[in-house]
Amino acid sequence: MPVISYDAIPYEGTAVEASHPRRLAAIGRLFGLDAPPVASARILEFGSAIGENLNAIAAGLPGAACIGIDNAPRQVEFARKVAADLGLQNVRFDLRDILEVGPELGTFDYIIAHGVYSWVEAPVRDRLLRLCRELLAPNGIAFVSYNCYPGWFLRQPLRELMVFATRNLDAPPDRLVAHARAMAEIVVRTSLDLEARLPGGPLYARVLARELDFIADRPDDYVAHEHLEPTNTPVFFADFVAHAAGAGLEYLGDAWPLRMALPDLAPGIAREFASLARGHIEREQLLDFVHGRTFRESLLCSKGIQLVRPPHPDALRGLSLRLLGDFIGPGEERFDPALPKLAHPGGILALRDPDLLEAVRYLADRRPAAVPSEELAAAVDPRRFWERTAPKLLRLFFHGGLQLEVEPASPVSRPGPQPRAFAMARHQAAREGTMPVALTHAVHEVPPLPLALLPYLDGTRDHDQLARLIVEELAPAARDDAVRAAGVSFATARVALAAALQWLARHGYLEA
Repeated sequence: MPVISYDAIPYEGTAVEASHPRRLAAIGRLFGLDAPPVASARILEFGSAIGENLNAIAAGLPGAACIGIDNAPRQVEFARKVAADLGLQNVRFDLRDILEVGPELGTFDYIIAHGVYSWVEAPVRDRLLRLCRELLAPNGIAFVSYNCYPGWFLRQPLRELMVFATRNLDAPPDRLVAHARAMAEIVVRTSLDLEARLPGGPLYARVLARELDFIADRPDDYVAHEHLEPTNTPVFFADFVAHAAGAGLEYLGDAWPLRMALPDLAPGIAREFASLARGHIEREQLLDFVHGRTFRESLLCSKGIQLVRPPHPDALRGLSLRLLGDFIGPGEERFDPALPKLAHPGGILALRDPDLLEAVRYLADRRPAAVPSEELAAAVDPRRFWERTAPKLLRLFFHGGLQLEVEPASPVSRPGPQPRAFAMARHQAAREGTMPVALTHAVHEVPPLPLALLPYLDGTRDHDQLARLIVEELAPAARDDAVRAAGVSFATARVALAAALQWLARHGYLEA
């Protein structure tokens, strides 16, 4: 089978939002783990690829010391170049294999291994987890992502088809990917045609078609290293936890709280489901079956640490809260149209409780900043906050409406006279095809005009200069209609500029 190296097609990727130590520390503290301070942390990333994640972390935490490990020379070279371009003195990238790493690196407060565990052979998986234990500081946290069952049972047929289609093909890497995509499309069209012609035709055709739709807009580097890798080993969550335990590690939680939470169910069904699980590991494994999950980002700590389950609302003390949703207008049929509603990653919440509504409105007004819980308590009702509102906010966190952080970043909510964007985002925006990372470590699909402006938002240009830039440089060279329209005149450029800067501010790209 042809092997597509990471030097031939580097894994572009971008920042991994859930891996930032600010978030890892917050989840640790929520469960009773006194995670190390983030601003001065030692951070290690295995499989650092082209450095998009670790360089962004290093740029946002100048007092931290960061090391990236990768065994692809081209990727390491690129990561080092970006770090040099940004003038980062607190990050280095080592060209090393995981099997060669030992205690000489020292200990780390936070270890990140994104896109490694499922994509390496068993001995490397074993070594990865042992290194997480050996190199982890006493109260440190490791982040390990992996493909998981049962969802990957449905994704696997298309991967196997693409591997089969290229097994004997001697061609450059880009041709291998193109051939695999073309073969997959032909087979799926044939299967769908058969399904349409036969009463009760094969459900399998729709399974293949869904996966083909999923990868249609994914770049070649994703397809090459997800569907054409010789090794791609999904595991059941419970088996991963057992593997980690064998290496001396304990499951702390998931980087995305939604994966830990029981969804809103009818009371009878919720009781039946809860009765099936013996402990939190079985419950989360059963939830993976309910949702058909394909991917996890698990947090691990050293075995023997006394964790608190379930977390108490008082654990929110000392943490900051960032809202992850938007108020929506009337028209949602499931709820009373008169009720304010919050649309967030976990669904739609009708805000019936006045205390919760007041807290959410305060968080909305402060976006994109994260608000310390003590400030929030003082702003709403300090007498009742910890008893009445904090439990509801904790529930909203586990259902996807909030993000918890320690030592949070401080993006500005409105552009200043000479707007300045996060340096890592400016660097990424200057390269075609990237998704720039915000100060909050979130990644967004930035609209055309804000994206075109980002490289120029270095704090040296005022609004008039930026408007002239749109008219004289950006609009004439643009392929996008919206950017060209913004540059029709100085007046239209000023209006478009204001909207673009406000978008960047709202999404956390601008700093003081």
